[in-house]
Amino acid sequence: MRELSFKGYLSRQLKELSGCNSVSLYKFSRLAKTNARLKDALTLYISLFTSEKLKNQLCKKYPYLDSACKKINGSTPDRFDDSLSGYKTIYENYLNQKNKKANEGMIKALMQKQIVERQTEKGITNYRIYKNLNLNPGNVNAFLRNGDVSKVGLDTARNILSFVNQY
Repeated sequence: MRELSFKGYLSRQLKELSGCNSVSLYKFSRLAKTNARLKDALTLYISLFTSEKLKNQLCKKYPYLDSACKKINGSTPDRFDDSLSGYKTIYENYLNQKNKKANEGMIKALMQKQIVERQTEKGITNYRIYKNLNLNPGNVNAFLRNGDVSKVGLDTARNILSFVNQY
């Protein structure tokens, strides 16, 4: 699967926030007059990913975009200051989305350690876990014995942890 880019993230946000399945920056610009979240995402997209010619055309047609683009001018997403907090939030949301899988992997690794500790304390076998929870034995064993966090989902890891805590 391809890695999520900031441009791709903003494109998806523009579609979601506008409520239309379009890629037209003119349509987004028209709708953004009354939608602050759409305006912020659109301003970032225009400032960072459009040609100077298109940017000038949009700013000329929609003056509210001109002032917003001038605020961002020269800044990069990873260096937004506090005066650009709305844009900084959009970038942080992108980073969270981009790193979601890695973050879930760390959470599952911590859960695996807790599960294994509870198993040894309470004498619960892997067999008991996958039989009672009706899980795939190979995936559960790979997760619990080898710490392979890719073999179970986050919800499954939570169910296993809940099971061993209540056993």
